[in-house]
Parts: sequence; C-alpha cells; structure tokens
Amino acid sequence: MRLYARTGNLHTEVDGLKKELSSRDEEMAQQKVKLARLNKELARKDEIFQQTKDELTNNATDSYAMGFEDAMAQVACVHHGVDLSQTGFNKTIADGQLVDTE
Repeated sequence: MRLYARTGNLHTEVDGLKKELSSRDEEMAQQKVKLARLNKELARKDEIFQQTKDELTNNATDSYAMGFEDAMAQVACVHHGVDLSQTGFNKTIADGQLVDTE
C-alpha cells in the first residue's frame, strides 16, 4: 500500500511540475514577444536619434559657416580692398600660414 501511495504522490508531483513548466514556457514566449517589440522600438528610436543628430550637425556646420562669412564681410567692410579669398572656415593658422583643417 505504501508503494501505491508513494507512486500516487510522485504522479501528483510530476503533474504539478508539468503545469509549472507549461506556465514558464508560456511566460517565456510572452517575454520573447515583448523583447522583439522592444528591439523594434529601439531600432526605430535609434533611427530617429541618428536623423536628429545628423540634422543638428548640419545646422551647426551651416551656422558656423554663415558666422564665418559674416565675420569676413565685416572685415572687408572695415578694411576696404583687403583680399580675403584665401580664407575659409575650413582653414587654420599653422606656423604663420593658412592651411586646410584636417
């Protein structure tokens, strides 16, 4: 009789473990769906970030170039006849010479 009781208890325990495993499998499937959704959202947000970063970089570059041109116009206004054709916002001074910025 004890063997039958023990076998019955083991069957009950196995059934409980099977239910727990099934529940965890279902939870894992839900988490995989959630992960896929979050990865898709992350990719979309990363694309938006990259576009915004590129726009801001372009705007900053344009503002810098416009500011440089305005400064050169002011210098030309104050110092009539000065040749500023060698200057540019992409130039720097190295050893007393204007050189292209790397």
